[in-house]
Amino acid sequence: MIIGLQIVTLLFSFVMVYFAALHYKRGEIDRIEIIVWFIVWSFAIVAIVFPDLLQSFAKEFKFARLFDMMVVGGLILVIAMVSKAYISTRRIEKKVEKLVREEALKNVKK
Repeated sequence: MIIGLQIVTLLFSFVMVYFAALHYKRGEIDRIEIIVWFIVWSFAIVAIVFPDLLQSFAKEFKFARLFDMMVVGGLILVIAMVSKAYISTRRIEKKVEKLVREEALKNVKK
């Protein structure tokens, strides 16, 4: 059962690396983002293939199980990604609002 789950998650990780590279080639993400994604997915691949390597880290940080540490790490990663997405969205909203105001004022002056 565990080997089957490892194979599925390993395939998923490789597919995600492929999608990251594809989005980089399309210009949808920049160089820093592709590096971050490669690091994240490489870490996931190493954790899947060699789960015992992370066991010592889990014990060092007083986690009862490796899974608990991975869940906490994933939660931290998700929170960071959501906050970055929120900040980017707010920045875009402000730019669009400024553009709409400028266009509206141009139309009023004419």
